[in-house]
Amino acid sequence: MNDKQKTFYLTVFQYHNMIDKLFKIFSNHTRSLEILYLLEDIKKAVRLDANDIELKQIRKFCNKENLHLEVSDFKVVKVIDKGKGAYANIVKKVPINYLEPGLYHIYISKDADKAKFLKLLENKNDDKAIGELLGYPKCCVDFFMENREKQQKIQNDYILPALDNSQGFKFPFYTNYAIRYFDITLLSHFPHSFYCEESINMAKNNLQCIKNYSKELANNFETMLKGPVLYTENNGVFSFRNYRLNNNILEFNNVLPTKNNELLTMLNKDKKIIIINKNQIELNNKIIEDVGFMVFT
Repeated sequence: MNDKQKTFYLTVFQYHNMIDKLFKIFSNHTRSLEILYLLEDIKKAVRLDANDIELKQIRKFCNKENLHLEVSDFKVVKVIDKGKGAYANIVKKVPINYLEPGLYHIYISKDADKAKFLKLLENKNDDKAIGELLGYPKCCVDFFMENREKQQKIQNDYILPALDNSQGFKFPFYTNYAIRYFDITLLSHFPHSFYCEESINMAKNNLQCIKNYSKELANNFETMLKGPVLYTENNGVFSFRNYRLNNNILEFNNVLPTKNNELLTMLNKDKKIIIINKNQIELNNKIIEDVGFMVFT
């Protein structure tokens, strides 16, 4: 093996090693990839959460990578969403000396001022400025602010409002934020529409970044992001595999759920959904309303 080949294989190994390294420290794809985007200058700052044990590892990592880390002066306790696995869109702030298990919010950037400013903005509860500093599209920040009051009274999830802003039910897979409940997403924010051009461009850049490090992971993400999704606010999120869509009839062989319940039993029984519209389906001769049906391609 010549020197050029050695360099190539060493680079490939290091790339794969970086993904593995991040996953071991940050424990899931969503958090690990946020840090990868930061290291690659795709993002200027990130906000994550961490428990005491994770925080120790993250401090060591940030010191080694010359990243600036700020830690919240409070802890948060997750309010787990109904029907979405262990995911939480709402957190409750508690004192730093809270005796029960809690999480810190952490703010990381290559720029010390950005990390400090992000912490300051969170202390002021300035969600709009936080979104702007995190690099979210202005249209999506405005969308979040417009819907925040209503959605925080439910589960602080913006999938259905985004669907209302999107014509039809077939969308580019880049904006599939509905299956983040399976730890798969190319975005860090709720898109204001599943056609949002800025969000699509961000997702494309993020996917290319993943591909640079691991083609296998990038291909797995793309495969999972493509396909039909049935979203409900409280009754589960369902991703369909090995499917056929003919006009308004979806037939499928497999379904991945966030919740094992009566709706999953109905889906597995008939293996077919009649789509009345994007918010209404027929399943086993029963009309189910107030859902979100989407197909990402």
